[in-house]
Amino acid sequence: MPNNVPSDHPIPIEQKNVLERRLVWKYDLLLLPFLSFMYLFSSLDRSTLGNAVLDNFEEDVGITPDQFNTCITIFYVGFLLFQIPSNILLKRFTARRWLPLLMIAWGIIACLHATASSYAHLLTLRLLLGIFESGFFPGVIFFLTLFYKKDEMATRIALFWGSSVVAHAYAGILAYGILQLRGAHGMTGWQWLFIIEGVPTVVVALIAWFYLPASPETWDRLSSEERALAVSRLEDRAHVTLGDLDASNRKQAFKALTDWKVWIWMIMFFSGSVANTSISNFLPLIIKGMGYDDKLSANLMSAPPYLAAVVVMIGVARSSDRFQERTFHAIFGATICVVGYALLTILTDQKGSYASIFVAVTGIFVINPIVNAWLTGNISPEMKRSVAAAMAVSANNSAGLLGSNIYRQSDAPRYCKLMLMRGHSISLGFLCAFIVLALTQRTLLKRENRIREEIRKQTEHQHQEEMPEQPVRIGDEALDFQYRL
Repeated sequence: MPNNVPSDHPIPIEQKNVLERRLVWKYDLLLLPFLSFMYLFSSLDRSTLGNAVLDNFEEDVGITPDQFNTCITIFYVGFLLFQIPSNILLKRFTARRWLPLLMIAWGIIACLHATASSYAHLLTLRLLLGIFESGFFPGVIFFLTLFYKKDEMATRIALFWGSSVVAHAYAGILAYGILQLRGAHGMTGWQWLFIIEGVPTVVVALIAWFYLPASPETWDRLSSEERALAVSRLEDRAHVTLGDLDASNRKQAFKALTDWKVWIWMIMFFSGSVANTSISNFLPLIIKGMGYDDKLSANLMSAPPYLAAVVVMIGVARSSDRFQERTFHAIFGATICVVGYALLTILTDQKGSYASIFVAVTGIFVINPIVNAWLTGNISPEMKRSVAAAMAVSANNSAGLLGSNIYRQSDAPRYCKLMLMRGHSISLGFLCAFIVLALTQRTLLKRENRIREEIRKQTEHQHQEEMPEQPVRIGDEALDFQYRL
């Protein structure tokens, strides 16, 4: 290829390290922020309903509080229906085209929420929004693995995920300002909210159509030297090539569906995401139930916990990448949540309750970026990783089916009834389960590494001609593949 550096002119190691740092810096400046900006609108559009409810939304549309919960739940049904098919289509059409198409679609649907006039109408819109948003996050995670090394992923996922957390904080402040437009041009405040937050989504998607690269080796913003390094630096590129030669994409997808490791990660995602999905949808209402009764207080007081969560999340993710350790960093985030929720079940005063929810939210968003990096760094080749990531995020969003129903009108204002297994106590239980599952997964992966090491040592003491013919093992099934803990 004319754009690549000739392979017979190796680069000195010091020069290569400098070039690699410059390459990663380019990714961090030119690619990651734009993808994060796109995801900010995804999170903003899905969370708008939680802010709209403070503007007489239920009465205007003619729905009951329980129907409102169902409309939140149906969003996650759409996620589950289309997430894996969407990720497979991403492989076919490339992220450069598929991600902007998804964004255009959900941006239009977000705007159409302003026309909601009945329960059935709103239910349909929420289902469609879930369908079109479903493939974006796992698609971006897979896309990032084409650019970044495994030990760089946790920090980048955290930075990317941070845009979602920032969106939640920004949503409360933005909603307060936009809801003041109620009555302007004969429209309600929540109608303005959906339109003003939906239109920029479509605009950004159109820009993304022309901006996103198909792959690092074809990105014209990189020099020929950088494009060659972008390919050679990826540790599992050889596994991907073998997968393309020896196994079909269908076989790799099936292997993801039948891999016990993927299923444990899926259960971990579910357990760690019940609190995440419930807080993301109901934090303004939970804070309102603490005594912050007006729209200004409820919306604005939801912002500080999210802003603190961004700082903690990125800091823990950087540490995870630096020490190349996933298990105990994820457990650290879950433990913070456990402390916060435990305090919420005990404290009843306003200041104590707000401090407790502040602690809980700070830890909630640590979990998913770390577990995402843990999974994507241990699954290969490409199609298997793509489907596994979609499966894991499907489990994450299936937690929304439960999370969207554990805070109900009958539980207000405290949102904690241990006897009814609602709210904070349910989140607390699943977070404890997450910690147990993380330790179990680490133990099993460590055992698998030890077994592979023993097999390799045995083969070294035998002549090749004496060995029975073995089936070709590729990707994370290869004997030289070591699982990262």
